[in-house]
Amino acid sequence: MKHRYTAAFLLSTMFTLPVYADCQREAIDHDISPQRLDEALHQLAQRSGCFIAIDPTLLADEQAPALNGTYRPEEALWELLKGSGWEGYPTDEGLEVSKREQAWVEARTQALRETVQARDSLSEDDRMAYFQELAALEQSVSELAREQGFISAGEHASFERRLNELAESLETDDQA
Repeated sequence: MKHRYTAAFLLSTMFTLPVYADCQREAIDHDISPQRLDEALHQLAQRSGCFIAIDPTLLADEQAPALNGTYRPEEALWELLKGSGWEGYPTDEGLEVSKREQAWVEARTQALRETVQARDSLSEDDRMAYFQELAALEQSVSELAREQGFISAGEHASFERRLNELAESLETDDQA
């Protein structure tokens, strides 16, 4: 009889405790040892209550540095992602790990490469200058992600401005 009550109590408490509480946005203490990135992110999710959107199989070979100190969830995420090339962002539901800004820059540079390639009116030197500029933009966004663990809105705007300038320059070159 005693075992039945104990079992009933344990079951009732298991179903009333959420897997993740609401994402706590305030800074909390972290003490995460260096380990696989997917495991470190799991610890961050448990500690902060923040759901982290990512396919953990993508991170299987990545290593996370130690994380010791007081951080808001997104700051902790950025610290764990530094050096990996992944980007971390806060979302309404919690946190996200992706390469969305790098993918956005790559898509824009690829479209511009195709435009450059199709422009018969460009000299080979001009064509190479465009290709070098586009490659430099791709390298820059990748380096920022690796250094910071995110791409800021200001950095996104800067990339967008430069890509728009290159597109306008191509239009001007085509009209000349």
